[in-house]
Amino acid sequence: MGISFLRCTLAAIAGLAALTTGPAGAATDPDEAEFLKHFERVDVWHFPVDTTVRYNDQDAVVARELVFQPEPPKGELCYVRFDLVHGEGDYGYGFKPAGAPGERKNTVWGTNVLKRGTVLDQYYSALRLNVIYFFADGPKSEGAKEVCARKQAAPTPEAGNAYKGPWSDLVTRVRAVHGWPRK
Repeated sequence: MGISFLRCTLAAIAGLAALTTGPAGAATDPDEAEFLKHFERVDVWHFPVDTTVRYNDQDAVVARELVFQPEPPKGELCYVRFDLVHGEGDYGYGFKPAGAPGERKNTVWGTNVLKRGTVLDQYYSALRLNVIYFFADGPKSEGAKEVCARKQAAPTPEAGNAYKGPWSDLVTRVRAVHGWPRK
């Protein structure tokens, strides 16, 4: 009876630890760990994208703005990261390049999945990614917000700054999911 009780207790502790840390908790995500060095709290939200185009000239070009419900995130938007899960063929994602200073909005981003070819060339294009929103609250120093701006301005696809291709001017609003995406 003593060993069974011990096994049950250890299983309960392991399950509780998995619930509190999540699939990619602060200890495992480098961006969240970095933000926690500069802010008291970091609130994570995400949106999954899964688009496949199988026919020629049947492009999927979408611009999205996320709505955070049922309650708004805690803190200010610090960083939007694009985690590519799978990409095949002709695709693009990120923020629309700003034509004039101050024109770009960090809440609106886009994706495109394009299919080109002939009757004999019937490959497809696919894009799966997770868009991760980091909201930060309680700066620990005066330069904390500069960390967010520096990360978002990086010329990388993860920061959304490598977008090439068509942009949809019709912006659809979609609901974000609180927490980390499941693996």
